[in-house]
Amino acid sequence: MAPTIPLDTIYTAAEAAERLRLTNRGVIKLAKEYGLCSRRGRDYLFSEADLLGLWEVLREPAKSQKPAPAKAYISDFRLYESLQKLTAKKKGPGRKRWEATNEKNRVLREATKAELKKWEGLEPLDHSNRDPEYWTAERRERRRIESLAKKKGWMVRT
Repeated sequence: MAPTIPLDTIYTAAEAAERLRLTNRGVIKLAKEYGLCSRRGRDYLFSEADLLGLWEVLREPAKSQKPAPAKAYISDFRLYESLQKLTAKKKGPGRKRWEATNEKNRVLREATKAELKKWEGLEPLDHSNRDPEYWTAERRERRRIESLAKKKGWMVRT
């Protein structure tokens, strides 16, 4: 069965490189990057259309920039409104949210102080002790609570 569309001239990598005035490796790298080649084993083959595609890839883009689009006119009123928004004082979280947060912090502070009262008569923790058996669950919890209290300023630093 005869092909209906005749094949163009087929070039090897060396012939394509000579025709485009590039190196073999340069032609192959460009062709692989843009999918403009055929491969059989270790040989790269190029059709006339592939060479034209490589030539288009090599073309330098235009240097002149497109003209900037015309900006819409902002009325004085809109300008005034946008300046008002930009310079307006930012409102805080609001009184209710502040009170809720303050209440949570108060409850946490009271609970922490109650825990600290429980350990008041005991000897202080040995923070330099690296023995795993020394750090029981109760001592780890005590260290966590004391650290929290020191960070928040609810306990006098020792």
